[in-house]
Amino acid sequence: MDSRFPAYLRWFVKKLDFMALPNLGRFIVAAAVIAFVAKNILHVPMDRFIFDPQAVLDGELWRLIVFPSQGITDLIWLFFFVLYIFFVFDAIEGHWGPGPTTVFTLFSYIMAITGAFVVGEPTPIWLYVVENISLAFGTLFPDLELYIYFVLPVKAKWLALLAGALLLFQFVMAGVPGKIMYVMVMSPYLIFFSPFLFSKIRNRSRSRDFYKKLDPKDWR
Repeated sequence: MDSRFPAYLRWFVKKLDFMALPNLGRFIVAAAVIAFVAKNILHVPMDRFIFDPQAVLDGELWRLIVFPSQGITDLIWLFFFVLYIFFVFDAIEGHWGPGPTTVFTLFSYIMAITGAFVVGEPTPIWLYVVENISLAFGTLFPDLELYIYFVLPVKAKWLALLAGALLLFQFVMAGVPGKIMYVMVMSPYLIFFSPFLFSKIRNRSRSRDFYKKLDPKDWR
């Protein structure tokens, strides 16, 4: 993490550097493929790993381990999911390092689970983790282009805006417990990136004010 992030956040993340898991994206991809094969080819009852807060409270603690591809039943979708996760996590880890990437991902996972306990319903944990990761990716690399289906070029910032818009829509439409859940789900991104975004907005505002004060004659 660079100096654009506040010192206290960098200090805290550095203290948790012992948790760093290099090549985290590859582990997530491997877990997704294993879960897909187990469910759709070997017909293992993977539904027992769907996160259900009530089942966890009843003692089924293994449900805290949620596999990334639980909702994927088509091999094509698995292929694109694997490519996306591989590319995005490699990019973030290459920029941040394995420590901050691991901390951010784990924090997103924990907050998604905590939010699920608020609503007390089965929740797609990895959906919210990937949305946080997508927001982080789009913020760090706004102009980086990805090719959807290898054809359609889309900048990372638009994918981030799409993920943010989806979360905002879900927040608006949800009841009070749901709103609390979505705030908790979004908290990893907000905690990590709010100072970064405020600083960026402030700098842009200062730049606009500076150029407004310039006399066009000075450029002649």
